[in-house]
Amino acid sequence: MLFGMADTHNEPYQVVARRFRPKAFAEVVGQEAIQTSLKSAIDEGRIPHAFLFAGSRGIGKTTMARILARCLNCEQGPTAEPCGVCSQCLATLAGSNPDVLEIDAASNRRIDDMRPLIERVATVSMRSRYKVYILDEVHMLTKEAFNALLKTLEEPPAKVVFVLATTELHKVPDTIRSRCQVHHFRRIDEDDIVRRLRMIAVADGVSLPEDVLAEIALTSRGGMRDAETALERVLSMARAAGGVFDLAALRELSQRLGHDRALEIAAALLAGDAAAGLRFAKDLQQSGVDEREALGDLVEVLRSALLFSIDGPESTLVSYSGALRLQLQALAAKAEPQRLLAMIQACLLGRERLRRLDDRAAVLDLTIVRMAQAGALPTLGQLVAAVRDGVGVMPTASGSGGSASAISSRPSALAVTSTATTNIATANTGGDGGDGGLRSRLLASVRDQLNLHTTLEGCRYEGPDANGRVVVVVLTEKKIYRDRLHAPGLQQQIQGLIQVAAGRPVNVEWQFQAPGGDVLPPSLAAIPPSAAAERVMKAFGGRVIAINPPDTKRSAAPQPEPPHDPSTEPTDVGDS
Repeated sequence: MLFGMADTHNEPYQVVARRFRPKAFAEVVGQEAIQTSLKSAIDEGRIPHAFLFAGSRGIGKTTMARILARCLNCEQGPTAEPCGVCSQCLATLAGSNPDVLEIDAASNRRIDDMRPLIERVATVSMRSRYKVYILDEVHMLTKEAFNALLKTLEEPPAKVVFVLATTELHKVPDTIRSRCQVHHFRRIDEDDIVRRLRMIAVADGVSLPEDVLAEIALTSRGGMRDAETALERVLSMARAAGGVFDLAALRELSQRLGHDRALEIAAALLAGDAAAGLRFAKDLQQSGVDEREALGDLVEVLRSALLFSIDGPESTLVSYSGALRLQLQALAAKAEPQRLLAMIQACLLGRERLRRLDDRAAVLDLTIVRMAQAGALPTLGQLVAAVRDGVGVMPTASGSGGSASAISSRPSALAVTSTATTNIATANTGGDGGDGGLRSRLLASVRDQLNLHTTLEGCRYEGPDANGRVVVVVLTEKKIYRDRLHAPGLQQQIQGLIQVAAGRPVNVEWQFQAPGGDVLPPSLAAIPPSAAAERVMKAFGGRVIAINPPDTKRSAAPQPEPPHDPSTEPTDVGDS
């Protein structure tokens, strides 16, 4: 009999997770691909000497390892379907088989703990076909312990199988991973968890509503063991209440917020109602609900709304169904992804601070207020743009659900600084320079591109004239900006921006003012490079960016040779 209640009069009580632990591959929920792979290896007799099972907690890694040990040592095997009644199967199930050794690597992590294991591997099995070593949480081993295990893991004696299990695969050295057959265990779907919980409840003689089972599956986040542990308390409470147990009783028992309440609070915070959020925080503290768990429920709701907002209302990325799915879709329709993303980031930061700080009430209040303001406050880029343009009020991000956020409604340091910046720019360029506002429109078009905006601020713009000619005079003396403006690619980009700002096709002429104040003649740019320079550019894929003024001496007219003076010629002194 695979499932059933323990006789409490003759045997000690076992928790649900142990009592209903799967005893065959077919009973393991949600890991069908791994089951198929292991069954094929056993049926074909191609059994690797080392496996590495990786995945989050409570999804069947150790259970699968124990089933594999029974498959290898069953008296009817090796077989993918162990009989469950032979001495080998019973001993392995009871944990008394001396040839199936399960080691907790978290508490036996040092090299001194590995040496006895390595010595024991060399001995023959006592009564089993295979010696199976299961190392749980193997990522906890020290570097020295991994190194000691490496050679044995690579070339173990015959009939020895290692099964390593870890929740943090990235901490396992590559040298270990390369010597194992790695299997990635996935989180279990909520529907599979619900079916498993329903079966356990029926076997335990308790009938639970579907919404209770769904809530347990939802809060377990893909972990079957977590779901079974939560079900343990529900079964006890349901039996004590005569089989009457509903969703409200579950939330009171687990002290969780619940997705209905989380949706309500998320909608209020999305509308910028910080007061409603603070009242919610007070209710949490009075009811005893864990603050981190409550923020976790808010994150889950906002994350689902974000997925709907990005992927559309028919997104398969969100597993919720029914009325909850419709409510999440409505919530996503009221907000832009940037707003939801900012709220999630504020919530995650609050959860982390709740874990580290003692004043939980203050941290929760601060987190709620930040979530209500998330996306409504101006960003650093918007503040810089406000200073540059001399505006006094910054509009909020679109879709924030709040009113405009005033940077300043009275003369302030920000307004004074902005005005001074505008005056300096006007003084340097002489206003728009007769360009009909071309400069201001051009700079406004690149306001969000800080580097390009700063580069173009150091230029004067003349035109366009009747022939559609615009002269860009580079006034800045900073080499980094001058070099950028010499690049043909950037010049072409700026010409396109000038055409948009001018509202018609134009031809752009570039003039670079020398450090002394004189404008370099355009003819300098037309001087072809020398033959040596051509060879260097061809070899290294270079191009001409600028020609320094001293280099133009070679283009000057040749000087006449001095008259010939015979007295300066050397005298022939012969061969002696």
